[in-house]
Amino acid sequence: MASSIQVGGSWTTMENVLLYEWVQVGHCPITGNEMKFSHMWRKIHVEFSERSGSARTEMALASRCKILNQELGKWRDELAKVRDDF
Repeated sequence: MASSIQVGGSWTTMENVLLYEWVQVGHCPITGNEMKFSHMWRKIHVEFSERSGSARTEMALASRCKILNQELGKWRDELAKVRDDF
């Protein structure tokens, strides 16, 4: 079983959820629109590291976020197709 604290390698479910929660906060319409991209990832990295105990880098977080967005986009597309069928 994978540890909840990872250095490289496979991402745990906890890490995926924590990352996606913080990315959503970073894109807040009130605070996120005025935040520079590099500052947003720095802030996400600090909060993510504190909450998860993970040693992942800002680059690793940004890369994983891109993958999550692609996968969740596929999920949303499939849900939309199912809704359209009803």
